[in-house]
Amino acid sequence: MTNATDTNALDTRTRRAKREFEEIWSNLVAGKRNWMYMAFLEGLVLAGMAWGMWRLGSMRKEVLYVLERGKQNEVAYFGPVKPVDMDAATWDLVKVESLKKFVSYWRTVTADRSAAANNWDRAFMYVGDGSQAKKALAKWYEQNDPIKRGANGEIVSVEYKTFDVEGQHTYGIWWQETATSLSGQVTSQKTWRARITYAVHIPTSEKAREENSLGILATELSWEPVE
Repeated sequence: MTNATDTNALDTRTRRAKREFEEIWSNLVAGKRNWMYMAFLEGLVLAGMAWGMWRLGSMRKEVLYVLERGKQNEVAYFGPVKPVDMDAATWDLVKVESLKKFVSYWRTVTADRSAAANNWDRAFMYVGDGSQAKKALAKWYEQNDPIKRGANGEIVSVEYKTFDVEGQHTYGIWWQETATSLSGQVTSQKTWRARITYAVHIPTSEKAREENSLGILATELSWEPVE
């Protein structure tokens, strides 16, 4: 004969076993559902990546470059030499921008000796080795040493005016020089024009490449005052 205590113990074990069975199988069902959900998401991601690769492969191949125009109409350019889709007029502006820097380094006179020395060095980064331009520039520096002029109280500022095209590799660069005393009094003002024939050759030194990344190098150089 079964007493009440035995019946209660049996009911307790039955309920415990039922609860454990439900927990085990309910977790398996939930786990299966979660794995199926994750596999579906992964499939979507892979499909998106495959579509993206196909899209990139089918896109038109272009060379990108950055072109900025400042308030004074100066052009800042970064990129490979002469992108195929850049028009000739814009390419002229890009090359002239390099020549404007050259003229500024060359003709500026400052009382700051270190700045004057840096300008001197940078000017020669825009002329070709062994060229007529380099010889003409070296002779000018011998006769018009800007470091000595600055030490003697002469200051010369350079203002770019315009340019003209003489040929496929020759430009005329126009600028105005204003000479002042250390107190700021204007002593003279004159407009100049330089005739510059150039070649394109990327500099070999890292410093020169940073300064003249396009490799616009003057090979022939002459200049005269404009009346």
